[in-house]
Amino acid sequence: MAILGFLLVVLDGFDGVTLGLVVPTLEIEWGIDAAAFTLPLVLTAIGTAIGYSGSGWASARFGRRRVILSGTTLFAIGSAWTAVVTTMPPLSVARLLTGVGLGVIVPPAASLAADNGPPRRREAVTVLVSLGLAVGPTMGGILAGPLIGSYGWRSVLWVGALLPVLLLPVLWWGMREPADDRQPPPEPAQAAFRLLFTRDRRSATLLLWAVFLLVVATIGVVTTWAPVLVVDYGLSPTEAPMGIAAFGFGGMIGGSVLVLLTTRLRAITVVVPATVLGALILLVAARAPLTHTGLLIALCGIGMCLIATANGSTAVAMSTYPGPLRTTGVGWAIALGRVGGVIGPAYAGTLAAMRVSSRDIVLYTCILMAAAALLSIVLAVRIRRRPQATEAR
Repeated sequence: MAILGFLLVVLDGFDGVTLGLVVPTLEIEWGIDAAAFTLPLVLTAIGTAIGYSGSGWASARFGRRRVILSGTTLFAIGSAWTAVVTTMPPLSVARLLTGVGLGVIVPPAASLAADNGPPRRREAVTVLVSLGLAVGPTMGGILAGPLIGSYGWRSVLWVGALLPVLLLPVLWWGMREPADDRQPPPEPAQAAFRLLFTRDRRSATLLLWAVFLLVVATIGVVTTWAPVLVVDYGLSPTEAPMGIAAFGFGGMIGGSVLVLLTTRLRAITVVVPATVLGALILLVAARAPLTHTGLLIALCGIGMCLIATANGSTAVAMSTYPGPLRTTGVGWAIALGRVGGVIGPAYAGTLAAMRVSSRDIVLYTCILMAAAALLSIVLAVRIRRRPQATEAR
């Protein structure tokens, strides 16, 4: 079950970046400035946030398995539609629908995989499934160039559409509710949004949301400005993608290490040092006189810490809420992260419009990560004072 969840989230992460990967080619082929693609890119993020926030209600109403199968079908259709459109309006609609499909499947896939494993391995399973969100975009970055060069930009989108279709029969057969949960779906009220804010959950919910938002906003800033930063260090524009590759590679390392650590430690125990270390490496990248190799190593370290923090926070959310609330709690936490994914690039863009240098943009991003580190410490203290809150059934 965990492997199926991981593969599904890999495809989710891959499909989520496909449009961004082909925009440079579309800019030339359609004769449209790259800025014109802002709307479909933003609508993808909005659709994903809608999917995440609504996944709890949908899972409670229809069951997690049905939501996973329906969401997978929806984002496959959206990706196929994206591959055949020729104008901006249908492209925007296609990406909105794709985003909803992408967002709605991750929380139920993670919670279903966790519920089918032993309770003491729940956080580790969640981290393994979430690791797909780092592997998918990295896979897309590696494959996009050869695919576009050999078969054109549409081939990237067709791959994003066909792979989930091929996975659907396996999901149909393998994605099952735990044996003790094979009963009519719980009433929607059991997973209601308001239950995230009961007296004993309110502060944990708000802290989780804040950490997600700040960390994903930081990821947005770094992934937006890494190519510019490495050029400022003297790399050529054609070498600039190495910055993103280093960040993605570090993210896979961080997620993999997190899987191992959460088999022995609580996720929050790993999240706190990862967040603090991420802020420190950002500071080093902004101010230290790094060589080209040193800069790529720093970006690798930043990716490792940020992805470990994001995936670890998902595991914390998974263990914070009881069974009926798990999908809702995780879904809303990740949805707030997606909001951060929109805020981060806008934050960097505002600083750039003020003619702030790339190095200073990274320096000011330390503020976001330092705030996330402080809040994660507060969350860790709360969890340790109330251990029963983390022993979700």
